[in-house]
Amino acid sequence: MTRRHQLAGKLAGYREVRAILSAMKNIALMELRALAGLLEHQRRAMATVERAAADFLCFHAPPGDAAPAATLCIVVGSERGFCGEFNEALEAAARAARRRGEHLLAVGGRLAERLGADGADATLAGANVAEELPAVLEQVAGALERVQRAAPAGPLHIRALYQNPDGSGLVTRIIAPLPLPERPLRPPPFAPRLTLAPHAFFAGLLEQALLLALQEAFSVSLIAENRRRLEHMEGALRRLDDIAARLSGRMNATRQEEITQEIELIMLSAEALAAPG
Repeated sequence: MTRRHQLAGKLAGYREVRAILSAMKNIALMELRALAGLLEHQRRAMATVERAAADFLCFHAPPGDAAPAATLCIVVGSERGFCGEFNEALEAAARAARRRGEHLLAVGGRLAERLGADGADATLAGANVAEELPAVLEQVAGALERVQRAAPAGPLHIRALYQNPDGSGLVTRIIAPLPLPERPLRPPPFAPRLTLAPHAFFAGLLEQALLLALQEAFSVSLIAENRRRLEHMEGALRRLDDIAARLSGRMNATRQEEITQEIELIMLSAEALAAPG
């Protein structure tokens, strides 16, 4: 095999890798669009719950605040790789939470690998795409129930740690207890008609708000992960294009050398045939 054929084989291999990375990039872009729509829907739902709670509190006293029985930190990492140093800062924050004596729930296979077997109270597989978020959140809810049963009597203080999509660092969000919404400047003239007891209705509102807060935290984390993966793939594609351009240049130069050698060989053969003899 000539040197030019070897270079052509390498170039074909790089082009195949580039095609795979381009497909992965397109999938990440599609996922970002889907997550943006999902996040907008979640925020509208949360705004509706907050308005309902604000109207309720205009006519009913809020429940008394009880001291939290325990603190649970939910750290949301990535399930897949190829997203740079996405999990490094999360790992450091998770270890700091453990040193403070907090219960730790690590979500995401790559983060769980970094923490090791004893790095968290519980670990869960994370979501790869938006369609997997409901199943992941169902598992998170089950983990919350288990921590609540094992903790002393009283509510849990729950916070979530995840990456900010704008790359500015980690976000810490209080999931429970949620702050009470401010009362509207113009209270409604009539009290809402409830089909449940007021305490049961408000408890249901709080449950919905907690679920929506978790959904938003996990959606934002998945957006940050896909953005980081997209940046990583764009950098890899640029490097592949540079390598392919250099290989193409070398292959063309090698082909030119081969053509020159063939011309020289033809000329020498012609001279040999023309020589008297």
